[in-house]
Amino acid sequence: MNNPSKENVEAVLRKINWAQEILISLQHNVTDPQIGNILSGVVFIMNSASADTETLYQSIE
Repeated sequence: MNNPSKENVEAVLRKINWAQEILISLQHNVTDPQIGNILSGVVFIMNSASADTETLYQSIE
């Protein structure tokens, strides 16, 4: 993706948001603290990816 369009970035953001919703749902339904900690780490990474993608979106003219 050498020259991403806003539509491409919007599609990526939608996928990230879906993944975040699934992870948060899983996190609320997990009773094993180790798995909960792993999911928390993945949620953190997804939040970071979402923020980076939003920054990219804003930079596209």
